[in-house]
Amino acid sequence: MARRLLPGIALGAMALGVSGLLVILPTVSSACQPVTTSSSVSSAEVADAIAPGSHVLIVGDSYTTGRGSTSGVHGWAQDLAADRDWKATIDGYPGTGYVDTGRTGSSHYTFGPRLERHATTDAPQLVIVQGSQNDWLVDSSTLQARVEQTLRAAEQTWPDAVVVALGPSAPMPRAKANVGVAASVSAGAAAAGVPFIDPLAGQWFTAANSPGYAAIDGGHLNDAGYQYMAERVSNSLDALAVPDDERCA
Repeated sequence: MARRLLPGIALGAMALGVSGLLVILPTVSSACQPVTTSSSVSSAEVADAIAPGSHVLIVGDSYTTGRGSTSGVHGWAQDLAADRDWKATIDGYPGTGYVDTGRTGSSHYTFGPRLERHATTDAPQLVIVQGSQNDWLVDSSTLQARVEQTLRAAEQTWPDAVVVALGPSAPMPRAKANVGVAASVSAGAAAAGVPFIDPLAGQWFTAANSPGYAAIDGGHLNDAGYQYMAERVSNSLDALAVPDDERCA
């Protein structure tokens, strides 16, 4: 399996997220929860994109890198790629988001430019853009516009791929700080017609399970937490691959 890992460090500070909730695209949190996809993305296309052996590109923040795990470089993305037998390119970078530049302070490291850099070397069947919890200082309208721009660009770059946005996540109580950010990402994904997976709405991390899944810093996940997150993402992708009339039958 081909994997390319970029080094990751801290996710960055979190506060009570962006104010002003936006209209939220229906979310995906389990195999039986109703899901919404773009009319141009069929369940059959998703099923093909997530099949074993698929070429997958995952771009995200330090969760995608795996900060907080025993090795510090093995997170949900690596677990998911191994579990589903994907040929994955995994591009995680610390503190970054759709707008946040991370420790470098350069926009070269935000999600959009990093997706662009894979355009000449990768031909993925599935593109997952994870995160945005680092965009907590960005106003909601700016963030929504950047999310839409980034996801549309990914669709244009890989017109035959399925593009999925995976929203911000964190163990409790940090998860509460991401509600506004998730609303902006959801709205941007809806505008781009991209399926959105929302860990917050799905209550993946609760007061009950967070102590067992949180890393020592309280903001990232440990090995068990990343494996759990990988399973939830996997279930959500499976849900997107089920035709509407068969879902929750």
